[in-house]
Amino acid sequence: MKAKKVFIGISLSIMLLVTGCSQGGRTGDSGASSTAAPQNTQGASAGSGTDLKLKAMTKFKVGSAALSTQDITVVFVGIRNGIYKKYNLDVDVKGVEGGVVALRGLQAGDFDVTFGLPENVISGVAQGADMKIIGATAAESLFSVFVGKDIQKIEDLKGKKAAVLQPNNGTDIQMRWWLKKHGLEPDKDVTIVSAGATPARFAALKTGQVAVVPLVPPVDIEAENLGYKRIANIRDDIPGINHDVISTTGKMIREKPEVLRAFIAATSEAIKFVKDPANFDEAVKVGVEELGFGLEITKRGLADVLPTIPDGAKFNKKGIEWSIQTAQEVGVLEKNFTIDKVIDESFYSK
Repeated sequence: MKAKKVFIGISLSIMLLVTGCSQGGRTGDSGASSTAAPQNTQGASAGSGTDLKLKAMTKFKVGSAALSTQDITVVFVGIRNGIYKKYNLDVDVKGVEGGVVALRGLQAGDFDVTFGLPENVISGVAQGADMKIIGATAAESLFSVFVGKDIQKIEDLKGKKAAVLQPNNGTDIQMRWWLKKHGLEPDKDVTIVSAGATPARFAALKTGQVAVVPLVPPVDIEAENLGYKRIANIRDDIPGINHDVISTTGKMIREKPEVLRAFIAATSEAIKFVKDPANFDEAVKVGVEELGFGLEITKRGLADVLPTIPDGAKFNKKGIEWSIQTAQEVGVLEKNFTIDKVIDESFYSK
């Protein structure tokens, strides 16, 4: 099927995420970061194989802030190869611009699950949104830091602008952490501006509006081809931080847990298919057709993403803890926020 890309305005904050649920948002400024990089430890839980097949064909709506990020290829491959149908799931994917917008759709009942950065979920839950992270399709950061052609070293960024999606978004939190790690104070040495999702951030870099941006595959490959410099990979500085987590509502967990178990089981099967080297060319073909990038860019991007896709669709729990601690350090979360408020590991297949 062809992805239905529904691009929605991005000038929304975490407050708008929970407005539909009569809850408010909060922003904070940057703080010192001493967070240790997480190690890759993942839990396991209940359910196994096609014994999780649903009794009747069930429509299942996925909202993704990651239609320009190649781990979503897993879902499209699962759809095309009948893996979801084997579990009686009729999966439909819609793209939205930004994780906050995706989560608003989740809260409104437009989606059964969403794919996006964990920091967005954490911030929403902290403000009262009823949702949990139940899986992942990228358990390492996919962000690379790209700079303008006049930037030779990190120190040259002083006095320049950095583009993120929006305040308190995962791109914002990770960029602030990365700048501080390299001796630059966000909002003092480097001005943080909201520019939108990956294509918009890259456009801002190309036009010289900003000097540094986080980009994901395969847009990062396109940037390199045009002569822009990849100055860092976030996952080299922060190994084990999840990039795309699968989130759902408390209502869905309470009322349709069997549907979620079927979806995670099918996604796990699709992941196994995509990670088989014998199926690489087929996955690339699906990526080209669904995401709209050229063949060579898609090949290189998918090859870079594949090692980050976790077996069993399991999120990195230590990575979630890192995201919570870092969000607390930059002022987005209260210090008493704990990981149990935002994760549910009960949907993994055995």
